[in-house]
Amino acid sequence: MAVHRGRCAVTGDGLDSLLPVAGALTAAAREPSDLPTVGDWVAVAGGAVIRHVLPRRTLLARTGEGPGREALAANVDLCCVLTSLDQDLNVRRAERFLALARSGGIAPLVVCTKGDRSADPIGEAARFGEALGAETLVISTLDGWGVQALRSRFVARTTVALVGMSGVGKSTLVNTLLGEERQRILSVRTGDDRGRHATTHREAFVLPEGAMIIDLPGVRLPRLTDETGLDETFADVEVLAAGCRFADCRHEHEPGCSVRAAIADGRLSPDRLASLRRLEREGRTAAQRRQIARDAHVRYRREVRERKRAR
Repeated sequence: MAVHRGRCAVTGDGLDSLLPVAGALTAAAREPSDLPTVGDWVAVAGGAVIRHVLPRRTLLARTGEGPGREALAANVDLCCVLTSLDQDLNVRRAERFLALARSGGIAPLVVCTKGDRSADPIGEAARFGEALGAETLVISTLDGWGVQALRSRFVARTTVALVGMSGVGKSTLVNTLLGEERQRILSVRTGDDRGRHATTHREAFVLPEGAMIIDLPGVRLPRLTDETGLDETFADVEVLAAGCRFADCRHEHEPGCSVRAAIADGRLSPDRLASLRRLEREGRTAAQRRQIARDAHVRYRREVRERKRAR
């Protein structure tokens, strides 16, 4: 249910304890994501230590500070990407969170919070969702509207993770859904409306409806672990790419490129393609980057030979 400095809050039949992770399990971990995280089902020996992590259905993970992935939450069914209408609606940042969820096999939902701070909350949220190509809801926990529509998505026996920057209202939403003050809340900074970290650890709560909601500490730009999830996040670009003359088109200078044509006539924003390319580079492994460099070298040599023949 929570992770606190190497110990895990575990709940089960006749068990509600803060337990350590067995040394053997830690030693066998290939990367940090192999260790228990919020949402995991675990095997406990004698009610005293976590011995094993059961296979996960889904995993919300990011590239950690050191080598390997860092697990944020496991067995999540729905990932709510929260962004606040009193801050900048950053499409590029939201794309990253959407790709992060989809790469873990998790359905995403964009939630625009603090709708009471906008003169046109519904219209603003709709435009934001259209730019992302993702389902979007708008709520105001202060005035209470929109919360019931969101609550209806949290059905019994499902697990929901809340992700987003600090100050977007994740902890406030948790308290509203629980009907009590369980999470600490800090006001945003008055100088720039930036949030301050209220949640300092990952923790799960069971809602009255029977769903489990996971509150995660605010994160600004989580690094992707791989390219999985980008195809769906940038489905509009993929549809256009299917019309390119060459199957391996890089959408740069190749003739017959449908993506570049869409950018030229205004159907696709150049920022959208640039964001896809940036996230692709970030999600590639070292081996993939080497292979791409080799392929580029082969294409360059082929083009040089063709130019010589043309002369």
